[in-house]
Amino acid sequence: MTLSLWSVLHLAVLAGVALRLFSRRTSQGTAVAWLLLVVLVPFIGALVYLLIGERRLGRAWMKRAEALRPQVMRWAEAVPPACLASARSLPAGAESVSRLARSAVGIPLMSGHHLQLISDSSSIMQAMIRDIDAACESIHMEFYIWNAGGMVDDLVAALVRAAQRGVRCVTLMDSLGSRPFFKSEAIGHLRTAGVQVVEVLPVNPLRMLFVRFDLRDHRKIMVVDRRIAYTGSMNIADPRFFKQDAGVGEWVDAMARIEGPSAWVLEAVSISLTSLQTGATFSPPPPPDLPPAGEAYVQVFPSGPEWSAVPIDALLLAAIYAARTEVVLTTPYFVPSPALLVAMRSAALRGVRVVLIVPEKIDSRLVRYASDAFNDELLAVGVSIHLFQGGLLHTKSMVIDEEFTVFGTVNLDLRSFELNFEVSIIVYDREFSTATRALQRSYEDRARCLQLEEWRARPRSRRLLENAVQMMSPLL
Repeated sequence: MTLSLWSVLHLAVLAGVALRLFSRRTSQGTAVAWLLLVVLVPFIGALVYLLIGERRLGRAWMKRAEALRPQVMRWAEAVPPACLASARSLPAGAESVSRLARSAVGIPLMSGHHLQLISDSSSIMQAMIRDIDAACESIHMEFYIWNAGGMVDDLVAALVRAAQRGVRCVTLMDSLGSRPFFKSEAIGHLRTAGVQVVEVLPVNPLRMLFVRFDLRDHRKIMVVDRRIAYTGSMNIADPRFFKQDAGVGEWVDAMARIEGPSAWVLEAVSISLTSLQTGATFSPPPPPDLPPAGEAYVQVFPSGPEWSAVPIDALLLAAIYAARTEVVLTTPYFVPSPALLVAMRSAALRGVRVVLIVPEKIDSRLVRYASDAFNDELLAVGVSIHLFQGGLLHTKSMVIDEEFTVFGTVNLDLRSFELNFEVSIIVYDREFSTATRALQRSYEDRARCLQLEEWRARPRSRRLLENAVQMMSPLL
């Protein structure tokens, strides 16, 4: 009788989760993964589904998002013509990527940029502090992780000095990623000095019942005086002090320092998230009248849950299919969608050199197993996989034919594609692409190239584990 009752309850739980999945548009892989989890561990699986199974941001967020999207599109349509560039001036493949980006998020291709790629964490922090100390009007920062210690304390001190001399300072911090920072003395110093601190997507037990707690603000943006911006992979964390007990070495990052109109576009992107979080009106200041800083073309691509007409992975797919000679990708976490996997394999099969650079050690064992499950089919068609050995390679970059580059905060995994708020810049500039490709080569020099024969010689038990975890990859 007891067994029969448990069986009925099991079937009821499975049917309930299935109905929830079938009542909304869910990808096949994700739906199968959830159903498998509920079959294997019915009650725990159902509880996990209730917590993180749906992209719930809360009714207030969704109402604001519905109202905000047309406002952002109208704002983007009003970008001054002097800042615009024609996609027709780009090579054919890059032109198709630019048109897709414009249709997806409304932000046009813009000219007049000078970019500097900075690949040393200490140099990144020093450059950011210099620009903060030189700020005259405003500083706007949005980062997933703020972690006190080391050079971060120097950056906090610079922000305090800026606020004290009358510069308007706004900082967005993800509630989960920056959780220890909210308990540090540094947060008090910022608030006392007059820095506006916005906690994005607050996490607490009560909210977890109504809002999916692992939808995070993963962006990294700093804008100074609306003319200089930084974006890329680095958090506000000194790698000498951050996650030293994880056993993966120091995190290795890169940031782009941007002068030009994309600076105030990135600020507007961040202001839009402030509006979603606080309910404040979306009203970015009018674009500043600045002379061109350089000749590079840049397009900003924000992404996130319900943010754009197409997800960021559609842009990455278009970029890979546009490649003629070479695609080089760096990412700390590689758990691709089926479409991305097909695009990479197809590129290799049509003669494009495809290079994937990932860290040998990462801070998630499950993600490592899920990632390794794809190695065989990539290596078999000629994709080069390099395992970086100089720490946790955290740079997210894609260089196409050394002609254009996708650079920013997006990892090559389903979490970045579907769940996190992210931001990317598409740089249509050979000089920046060459610099990024040179950085990627320096990563290759510190990496071990994985060989197909070596990989296939791994123990059978390891293969079984990889494939089992990969089945659940949509949930990671």
